[in-house]
Amino acid sequence: MVNGQTLIRQAGGAGNRPIAYLMEQTLGNATHYLNLRGAEPGLGVPGPRWLPIEYRPSALPWTIMGGMLARRALAPILDEVDGVFIHTMTLALTSVDLFRKKPTVLSCDATPVAKRDMRRAYGQAPQRRVSEVAKRELYRQMLRRGAGYVAWSNWAKDSLIRDYGCRDDDVAVISPGVDTTSFAPGTRDHARPRILFVGGDFVRKGGDLLLEIYRKHLRGCADLILVTREHVSEEPGVTVHRNVAANSDELRALYATSDVFVLPTRAECYALVCMEALASGVPIVTTRVGGLRDMVLEGQTGHLVDVDDGHTLARSLLSLCLEPDKRAQMSSAARADALKRFDATKNAKKLFEFVRSRC
Repeated sequence: MVNGQTLIRQAGGAGNRPIAYLMEQTLGNATHYLNLRGAEPGLGVPGPRWLPIEYRPSALPWTIMGGMLARRALAPILDEVDGVFIHTMTLALTSVDLFRKKPTVLSCDATPVAKRDMRRAYGQAPQRRVSEVAKRELYRQMLRRGAGYVAWSNWAKDSLIRDYGCRDDDVAVISPGVDTTSFAPGTRDHARPRILFVGGDFVRKGGDLLLEIYRKHLRGCADLILVTREHVSEEPGVTVHRNVAANSDELRALYATSDVFVLPTRAECYALVCMEALASGVPIVTTRVGGLRDMVLEGQTGHLVDVDDGHTLARSLLSLCLEPDKRAQMSSAARADALKRFDATKNAKKLFEFVRSRC
């Protein structure tokens, strides 16, 4: 792909003005925004010009509505900044003409093509072939004008290169990270190991399979803690927590006092909950979907299993529950890996530096 911003960068901007950061405020994207804001004081001057874009229900698709809101926020200040960072690409489609005026870095947890096979799990109808081809070409044209790209995982980067023609050198893989100070190991002196599941969409996240496995193989040797917004009945060994807010003290305490984290999800782009578990020193058992492959060091910080592979899921959980020494070793490795790869402050610095290098 010919980078449409090369000449702009060579010509050079003022170099001492802020970068505009357009940040989508949905689900984990809102947490990403707050983590970046938290890292801002260590940046020096000039700091970012923050433009959070709140979700608004509308008859229009969010791609259109969000893009209109983003354009409305960006256009008046375009002359006051050296460049633009947009997360996610959903917000960018209606502002492609502005890319010619300022270098723009685009960020995503996944591309539309990468998410194609997940549509059914998310309750979406399969996309018609003609629509899929048209949408891919629209995104290719938009990405052609980017000054650089941030992908949350190698899975997302691979799609940017393979499906949209981005150059390898233009795509930086930078995880959003997690607050490793807030999420940290706690006291785990309970009688039986505690298995923690956190997932609002219970079935898509594999909660139904987990309950089946627990009833058949784990009841009596471990306790299961479910954090979900859906109605799931408690039963012997199973505790359910509803309406637990993201980043809340209650959620952090559940991580800190649990022994194993499990997310047998059927469709996922990138799970912030896995990073929260690692930072809390909790070994992970999750599935080989989306960007989750990047998050687990197999046999060191946890285990990866195939979607709906109940046998391997049960075996992995039993191993962690019945072998305390192995669990303790993985716990230490999980915390160390989080500090190394998933610290939000360190990763924010990498992101800011990459964006500034492109703008």
